Amino acid sequence: MHEILNDPIDVTVAFKDNRVLPRVMRWNERDYKIDQVNLVHTAHEGTKRIFYFSVSDAANYFKLKLDPEFLEWRLVELYTDG
Repeated sequence: MHEILNDPIDVTVAFKDNRVLPRVMRWNERDYKIDQVNLVHTAHEGTKRIFYFSVSDAANYFKLKLDPEFLEWRLVELYTDG
């Protein structure tokens, strides 16, 4: 199943070698432990640079969006088998 979302989320991150590594995502009052960061890329919305993180836990794939200007995280896509 694939869902397009734009839900605000809380993300706990680690910083390593000048990189941001998402570790836990809180969405809908549930914590998801991020097992793997699969891809990180940037895009522009007007003049603003936005960061995207494709991450996964044991059963799901998520696409997270970070707006560094406001330090706001959003869950923008969800892929599940169910």
